[in-house]
Amino acid sequence: MFKPTDIQRGMTVRDRDGEALGGIVAVDPRGFTIGKGRIFEREYPVRFSDVADLDGDDVYLRRDLASLPGATLAAGALDLEDDKCHPGTANRPVAYTHDLTGALVPME
Repeated sequence: MFKPTDIQRGMTVRDRDGEALGGIVAVDPRGFTIGKGRIFEREYPVRFSDVADLDGDDVYLRRDLASLPGATLAAGALDLEDDKCHPGTANRPVAYTHDLTGALVPME
C-alpha cells in the first residue's frame, strides 16, 4: 500500500503493464500530473485512487495505457514497431506482478 505523500515530482509513472508513461511534473492534494512528452500530447492529470503501487521512483497505475480515460496520445505513441520507443524489442514490456514479499517482479 502506498501513501500519497510518497509521490514526488520527478518520479516515473508506468501503466499496469510496466510501460513508462512519463514523469510527474506536479503533485496536488487530489493527485498528480504526468508531463507531456513521447506518450501524451499535453499534461495528463491522475488521481491518487488510480495508483496501484509504488516501487522506488516508479508509480504504477491500475490501468494500461490503452484504457486511460481522456488521454490524448501523441502521434506515434502506440507505434510498437518503433525501436526508439522500445529498444531491443518490438513488443510491449513484460507485465509486472507482486511476489510473496510484495515486491514488483516481471511476470514470465
